[in-house]
Amino acid sequence: MASVALSEAEKVYIVHGVQEDLRVDGRGCEDYRCIEVETDVVSNTSGSARVKLGHTDILVGVKAEMGTPKLEKPNEGYLEFFVDCSANATPEFEGRGGDDLGTEIANTLYRIFNNKSSVDLKTLCISPREHCWVLYVDVLLLECGGNLFDAISIAVKAALFNTSIPRVRVLEDEEGSKDIELSDDPYDCIRLSVENVPCIVTLCKIGYRHVVDATLQEEACSLASLLVSVTSKGVVTCMRKVGKGSLDPESIFEMMETGKRVGKVLHASLQSVLHKEESLGPKRQKVGFLG
Repeated sequence: MASVALSEAEKVYIVHGVQEDLRVDGRGCEDYRCIEVETDVVSNTSGSARVKLGHTDILVGVKAEMGTPKLEKPNEGYLEFFVDCSANATPEFEGRGGDDLGTEIANTLYRIFNNKSSVDLKTLCISPREHCWVLYVDVLLLECGGNLFDAISIAVKAALFNTSIPRVRVLEDEEGSKDIELSDDPYDCIRLSVENVPCIVTLCKIGYRHVVDATLQEEACSLASLLVSVTSKGVVTCMRKVGKGSLDPESIFEMMETGKRVGKVLHASLQSVLHKEESLGPKRQKVGFLG
């Protein structure tokens, strides 16, 4: 993961500030930086989103393709995740430097979506055991400025909200052979419900306290972090500890409670922005990559 080198004096300054609930950029311990979200930024995808969180820049594209349902879930579609760590994001990703981080992020996303409540996968089934929609979710890291997991989970949720899947009908002839008919109307689409899609809230333990949305400098002062996957109703769906340090049970409980509280606010803000952007329709001004 992208990292910065700090002197001991800088670390002491950051740690002491966190103890007083005052971070280097003026935020409190439970405050996020300004988040910029834009959907429908890549034309040749079923859905896309770009999220900028401080100096962290994430692009997500979702492509819907027809496939065969998995044997153990014959009446469901499924999601596939791929994470590409661009060498432009940080020199550490040159060559195969970002592969391990990409795999780690993809595995975390699989864990989050590996439950029935996140996305209704039955809506992706066309005909049981034969045809289903497979959603290929491609995540591209354009810039790393701390708090990658949160930014990626927000971008994935926004891209899934923006995803339109063509409506298809299964026609059966007299001999029993099935034929799939795609709707001619480009606006005749299925939209996914993302209400229960969780977002990740990363809590970094710094000194005796913990902070959300840590910068690279703050991450350098933290030995352990807790990734909490939270739904819009404040339900924790999964947790994961990262870093080489340890966390005591009391800290974990406090961090979970903070994650739930912050997560609910994050979801409400994101849903509000997504619905507002969609209500503008074709009139909305696209920023893209030149803004």
